[in-house]
Amino acid sequence: MKYSFFYALLFFIGLSVNAQNNQDELQLMQSLYGMDKRDIVEEFVEVSEEQNADFWRLYDEYEIKRKELGKSRYELMQKYVNEYGEVNPADADNFMKMAIQLRIKMDNLRDSYYKKIKTRTSAVIGMQFYQIERYLSDLIRIELLEEIYTTNKL
Repeated sequence: MKYSFFYALLFFIGLSVNAQNNQDELQLMQSLYGMDKRDIVEEFVEVSEEQNADFWRLYDEYEIKRKELGKSRYELMQKYVNEYGEVNPADADNFMKMAIQLRIKMDNLRDSYYKKIKTRTSAVIGMQFYQIERYLSDLIRIELLEEIYTTNKL
């Protein structure tokens, strides 16, 4: 059951990267990702009844912020795909600066919510949250990298 969520998630994300209508597809991707992702997290993170409210309140806060960063990452990837083959050194450097900043922001967000969740629930739940979030993030990154082109030299 767990793996069917992962494969469905990756399939829809792959379709979204190649979409014609970016805004509609972005909303579809985020709604599918958020909905399916919550089910995956619920299966993976073992939260007691006493910790349930605190965990999910923090998780929902995290998801709102993660989706904002995800939208920025998606827009940057779309810009890259649209300009493929026309990248000059200055554009490449700007793209990389933005990509690095987005990665740092995402890592910082995940790290800060690990600490919040650990404090409000337990270190084990914080660790489980961090592990599943990192795993899903890496799966998405791999899928996106397989879908985009590599840059040609000019």
